[in-house]
Order: sequence, then structure tokens, then C-alpha cells
Amino acid sequence: MTSEPATNETLTHCDPCTERCTRTASLSEFLLRGVLLNSVNLVGLVCNSTSVYILSRPPMRSSTSCCLIGLAVYDMLLLASSVFIWGVPAITGYTGYWRSLTEGAIPAATPWLFPLANIAHTGSTYVTVAVTVERYVAVCHPLRSRSVCTYGRARLYMLIISALVVLYNVPRFLEAELRPLPAQDGAPDGYTVCASALRAHPVYIAVYVVWLYLLVMYCLPFGTLLVLNTLIYRHVQVANRTRQLLSRQQQREIGLATLLFAIVLLFLTCNSLAFVINIIELARSTSSFDLDGATLAVLTDVSTLLVNISSASNFFLYCIFGRKFRRLFLRIFCGAVRRKIRQWRAANGELTTTAAEGTAAGVEVLLPMAQRNSRVTAVTRTGEGDGAVTTASAGPHRVTRNGQR
Repeated sequence: MTSEPATNETLTHCDPCTERCTRTASLSEFLLRGVLLNSVNLVGLVCNSTSVYILSRPPMRSSTSCCLIGLAVYDMLLLASSVFIWGVPAITGYTGYWRSLTEGAIPAATPWLFPLANIAHTGSTYVTVAVTVERYVAVCHPLRSRSVCTYGRARLYMLIISALVVLYNVPRFLEAELRPLPAQDGAPDGYTVCASALRAHPVYIAVYVVWLYLLVMYCLPFGTLLVLNTLIYRHVQVANRTRQLLSRQQQREIGLATLLFAIVLLFLTCNSLAFVINIIELARSTSSFDLDGATLAVLTDVSTLLVNISSASNFFLYCIFGRKFRRLFLRIFCGAVRRKIRQWRAANGELTTTAAEGTAAGVEVLLPMAQRNSRVTAVTRTGEGDGAVTTASAGPHRVTRNGQR
């Protein structure tokens, strides 16, 4: 998410705030925004929703999980806003579909959607910083972590971050204004979003849009992440040399630190291009440096895509590096799939045949799930060959051999 709002995009051959204009999208814009960006956003919304559900389960309750839930919520807000600000208009501009939506509901919501997208981007940035600080205290100062890294304090930290993030982005709500599109008969026929007088003021652009944004969104968080993760990495390297002397809790904290490294690395990588673009914007406003408009537009689209990939990919990092998260995910979702398969097989008589075959072979077999709440007959096979004797008795739902469970 770069500092330039979507409402300031360059339109071809007309000014949408003074005359009616239908904006067309290029093929590259359609592919980047309409196809790739929307696909990433939809996958990210599903994955982040799943992350929130799993991280909120009682076995995952911790200060780190609370921070990661906050990160997932901000990421979902960012992804949902991007669909309407960038994704749908790109599809409309190239294909002509949903034009009533892009000339009615979306422009009416953009003065609110764009500030919400900036709030989400700022929030996800500083929640990532908060998780880093929490991991730094837990790994490098374990004695202090007992009082600092608690679930209640983590919720308080999330509330403070949310308040500061909203306060910082209040001017964003004043940057755009909605104007009606002129029609041939003089009556309004749709709406368009234009930059307000505040957004066009050179002092506001220099102070808030350029310098303050660069400081708050890149210099401060990037510097903090680099310093703290370097300290954590050094501590983990020393701890790994004496891993056999570490307690189970210390090993768990180091494992979470590894997950944090992956999250921060992905965050820094995907946000680096946005940082470069803001440096280019700064150079354009303070010197004679200039860059081709088409090239800058493509770079901006790629930057937006990378930022959204960062917001959509944390779930996969949790599954790869978070052992406890992965186990709980498999237990909840894969267990449900297995139960559905068992119910289907039981309805088709397959599990009954399997149980009978297992009894004849003298192995232990679990009966169908549908029979767990009822008493069934346990079968015992004694002897070998044709002289084997099979007896039955009421008991638990397991098949036994020679009277042994």
C-alpha cells in the first residue's frame, strides 16, 4: 500500500471531477489487479479467517496468539478493502462488467474504504512490531516475560495500537470527496471520487503524505524490526549451542522466535518495493528526478500485490513453522473430514465388512462412529485354523483376540 491514494489515479483524456469519463484498464492492470490481486485477496480472507479460528482455541491461548489474531484481523480488513478499491474497478475497466457497481456503490464507499485500508496497513505493520517486541522479551529476558507477556496485557497492547493507528489515519478521511457524474439531461448519473482541497495542498502533501508517512510506515517499524530480530537471532544462536540445557519452555519460546523470523522476513520482503516507490515519490517532489508514468504505475501495482501477498500468507507460515498450530489445524479440519468419510462408509456398509475382516484376522478394529454411543457385541476368537472357537459377549466397542483388549 503506497502513500498515493487510489482516488488520485491518472485518468485518460478527461478529468472525472469536471466531465463524465469511462476509465479503461490495460491488460497488465487487469492481470495484476483484476486477476492476481483478487485471487490473493480471496485466498487470504479464507486463510486469515481460519487462522483466527484456530488461534482463538483454548489450547493456543497465549500472548503471542492474541497478537497474531490482531494481525489476522488487520490483514482481513486490508484484503477486503483492496478488492473494492483496486480489484473490482480493474475488472470493470477492462471487461465492462459491474459498471453500475463502480459508478455507484464503490465510489460512495471509497472515502471510507481507503482510510480503512490505510488503517489496516498501519495496524498490521505495528502489530508485527508488537509481536517482535513480545518475542524479544520472551527470548532475551525470560524472567520479565512472566509479567509482561501475558494474554491480558497482549489484549491491552492491541487496544493501544488500534487507538494510535486510527488517530494517525484520521486525516485520510478528509482526503477524498464524492461528486456526481454529469449526465446529458443534467441529472446525476453515478458518482466519482475526487481529491479534496486538503489532499491537494502542497504543505499537507510534503508533511503528512511524504515525510510523516515515510517515517511512521517505514523508517520506524523497519528499523525496530531489524534491530530486535538481530538481537533475537544472536540469542537463539547461543541457545542452540546449549540446547540440551534448555527447559521445555525455553525451547518453545525459541520455536516461536523461528516463526517470527519467517513472518518478519516475509513482511520486509513484500514491503520493500513500496518503500522504494515512496523514496521515488520523495525524490520527484524535492528534485528534478522523474520516472516514466507507465513504469511507476506498474511498479505501484506490483507493490500493492506484494503487500497483499504478505497479508494473505501468514497462515502458511503458521502451518510450516508452528507445530502446535499445525497439529490443531489437522485435528479440527482433517478430523472432520475423516468423520464424514466414516459416516459415508458406514451408510454404505463398508465399515461393517472391515470390522468383520479384522475380527477374522485377530486384529483390533474400531467400530463405526455411529455405534460409539451404543453397546455392541465384542467378538473373541480362540484357537487356530478350522478348530478355532468364536464367542461373543456384550462389552466395549473393540474387537479382541484371546480375551485380550
